[in-house]
Amino acid sequence: MTIRKANRRGETRLIVDIHYRRTDGSQGRYRKDAHVQTMAGARAEERRLLALIATYGEPFEPRVEVVVKEAPAVTFKEAVGLFRNGKAVTRLKPSTRKGYEEILETRLLPRFGETPIDKLTCSDVEGLDAVLVDEGCSPSRRRNVLIVIRSVLRAAVEAKKLSVMPDLPPLPKTGKKVLRCLTAEQVEAILGKAKGGGRVALALAAYAGLRAGEVRALRWEDVDLAGGFLVVRFSHSKGEISTPKSGHQREVPLAARLAELLREVRGEGLGLVTVSSRKEAWGEWGLTQLFKRAAKKVGIVGFRFHDLRHFFVTELFRRGGSAPAVQALAGHEHLSTTSRYAHVARADLRDTVALLGHGNSSVTSS
Repeated sequence: MTIRKANRRGETRLIVDIHYRRTDGSQGRYRKDAHVQTMAGARAEERRLLALIATYGEPFEPRVEVVVKEAPAVTFKEAVGLFRNGKAVTRLKPSTRKGYEEILETRLLPRFGETPIDKLTCSDVEGLDAVLVDEGCSPSRRRNVLIVIRSVLRAAVEAKKLSVMPDLPPLPKTGKKVLRCLTAEQVEAILGKAKGGGRVALALAAYAGLRAGEVRALRWEDVDLAGGFLVVRFSHSKGEISTPKSGHQREVPLAARLAELLREVRGEGLGLVTVSSRKEAWGEWGLTQLFKRAAKKVGIVGFRFHDLRHFFVTELFRRGGSAPAVQALAGHEHLSTTSRYAHVARADLRDTVALLGHGNSSVTSS
């Protein structure tokens, strides 16, 4: 009998007790309380166990080892594809994206394209950095290349294609550059050599602090001459309209000089505040060439269109503007960026006060 009864602490229990022979010829025994304590239930369990023994030589199904094949490691080229379709679109400005693409195509894909990203080591990246040093690349250029590598790998981590960020060499230190600023006289001299919409474009940078892309995108609907302010909502760069660099819109009160120039050209263009001499939207390099031509006519060299914006920020500090207010007007994301200009302004003030110690004093005691 493979089903038997046993009395355990005054309670009758049905026990399944089966003697059997294993496939290797050894003797085996299965002895356990029936899962269902009825004779019909015990008999059903008995039949199931006997069928397993007949099939497998044991009263249970053999454990099947499941072998999970690891997916092949993602290559750097595939990780770049993930980055291009994700973070590059959602987080980078058009101009920044173009810079990334240049580095990817000329530096990173030719060297690391087929390398699995989980095999990319610190030594590999240091080797690339050494090549850049040998080629005479600036610390800033080397830093940009390493930043792109980090961005691609970080995107792979976020996409669960790489478990953790690998150890990478530190970013090269670039140091801070000493800012050269235009004077108010130089700015007015440059404006005097431009006409119409060109003069307004230069003035928007010098007296409202707009970046080149913001100048190209500014529309009359965002200028309130009666109220005396303009709103910077968009930037036009690399053929794309996007938000300003900081990602935030900002309101800038109109300086009297800028308001005067805006009134002179009100109604011109294609809805844009400033257009080229052909009455067309400014091209990517149009404002750069406009500035260079005007500056050259008055003998000013070594400056760029963007230096008009530097003049705006520095002049606000020279006239006593607070750092938070200047930051808001300039659209700087970080106050540390604004503070660079405050140092320049303080240097100007020190130099001016130092004049009191030169020559003979005309102050007499009373």
